[in-house]
Amino acid sequence: MNRFPFKHGWDALALGRILLKGDPICGRRLDLETRLECLRFYFRTGDVHRLHAALPRSGHLWSELGMALAIDLANGNDGEYTYEEGLFYPTNGLGYRRLDWRIPTGAIDTMYNRRTGPALGPLLYYHSRHPYFRIRSARLKDMRIVVLVRSILDSLESRYVKFALSTKHPEVTLATDSGFDWDSAIDRSIEFFNSWGDVLTWHPHARLYRFEDLKSDEVGSHKEILDFWGFDVPEDCIAEGFRRASKAEMRERIPAELRDGNLQVGNRTRSQAGALPDARKRHIIDRLRRGLIHDMGYNFTYDMQYGINYG
Repeated sequence: MNRFPFKHGWDALALGRILLKGDPICGRRLDLETRLECLRFYFRTGDVHRLHAALPRSGHLWSELGMALAIDLANGNDGEYTYEEGLFYPTNGLGYRRLDWRIPTGAIDTMYNRRTGPALGPLLYYHSRHPYFRIRSARLKDMRIVVLVRSILDSLESRYVKFALSTKHPEVTLATDSGFDWDSAIDRSIEFFNSWGDVLTWHPHARLYRFEDLKSDEVGSHKEILDFWGFDVPEDCIAEGFRRASKAEMRERIPAELRDGNLQVGNRTRSQAGALPDARKRHIIDRLRRGLIHDMGYNFTYDMQYGINYG
């Protein structure tokens, strides 16, 4: 699905749907000019050719916040941020946009609710949690792409706990893990690993980073990413940015009544991390052994350790 003609065929179908129906957003009608702008965006995607492709629950919010603050500090700004409506906003707004058709329709401008400042700041890079073949852009081969992954067991467990703590999913509880759709989440993880793993074998400007490695060397690894993307950010700004993006600092910026069980600041307690039932862990490993082509450097075995607490 990453290669010609399959990806290009699905791209064409997606563009055709917008051009003919003009209703990609819950039946919302689009005028002809907006439809044509979607077509132009597919071929151009603006002047920014950086992409952060991140596995869901891979720590990308922490990584992106730390880098945003570091860039802000390097530019002589305050390097501060606030917490509103479930997101951490740098003073000048978010520096990324999701790479999809919502940008030319204007829908991206209304997705975020921030009261104390701009929700969206100057565009630094695009972001996606999709596999390569699901991203509709003709410029992907020209982009400088950072692929962020995490141990699938950790990301799945984190996603399960997130659902269990959310009021939006009453069927999922911490008392039993049977209410969570494990197979759908495993499918998504395998799809992401296999798709981007393939891309990393041939794309001239795609680099792999693992969450565990970023945590072991916050400054050095993120300096490497920022250099790769063409940002001149001193190491002391990166160190200060990630000091401010630490779990303790994030909690300080969340209103006291919202801190307990907050889903954006490490949703697993020490007792929950790495505590999947043996049968569930075996089921996940069985699925990975059958479907995973690119393991991204992880050794998924029945006795593997996971659930590292990073403080």
